[in-house]
Amino acid sequence: MAPLSNLISLLSLFDRAPKYPSYITITTEPQAPCRIHADNMPYSVHSFGSNVKLNVSCWTTSTMQDNKGRLNDNEGSFTYLWVNTNGSFGEPVFSSPGVGNSDQGGKALGEGCWLHEDAVKEGADIDFTEALEWCGPAPHHQIATPHIYNNTAFVCRNCTDLTKEACQKEYATQEYGYVDVGCWKKGTAVGGNTTWVSMITPPAVNCWISPDQFEATEWHGLPAGECKE
Repeated sequence: MAPLSNLISLLSLFDRAPKYPSYITITTEPQAPCRIHADNMPYSVHSFGSNVKLNVSCWTTSTMQDNKGRLNDNEGSFTYLWVNTNGSFGEPVFSSPGVGNSDQGGKALGEGCWLHEDAVKEGADIDFTEALEWCGPAPHHQIATPHIYNNTAFVCRNCTDLTKEACQKEYATQEYGYVDVGCWKKGTAVGGNTTWVSMITPPAVNCWISPDQFEATEWHGLPAGECKE
């Protein structure tokens, strides 16, 4: 049997494990957009003004490791904080499955939004990655845009096999800029490419975008992977 002193030492190691506060109260900068996803594209749930007190409970890293993942395009970190609003600021402007990440076992629960750490007043004085618990992985989010030089909107189809009559009908959208895209699937080759992508920006339903429509350099974020039938 282990000596009592050894057991006491072992218990003390558990006591030294990091203990994080349930939240930290921060104050916002004049421009403090709080978003559906942990990036700066494209929707805000709430746009807070200067000196608003908010409780942030955990942090995550943007899946967009480029200029779309920062608060300001070409500078700053990729760290976002979870603000649990609990209905304190009215109904969200836009609802999405991207709000929260509880489906992945994360800590970003309830009604809330993602606030970039640079939107925190004097936020540089706090290392949130040390002061708060990790939220878990940021929700999936990937955006794309149609060919810029064409200045035309995306066109949808109901399905991806153009040998079928049901897939040949096109539906014009009003989406000229960045849109949320989801999973991909194989379909009829267009321009030598067989990968079709679903567009999930509302109000599109069952909207498949052919591979010839995308601007190759304007994909940002975490791909959703192949569609599950």
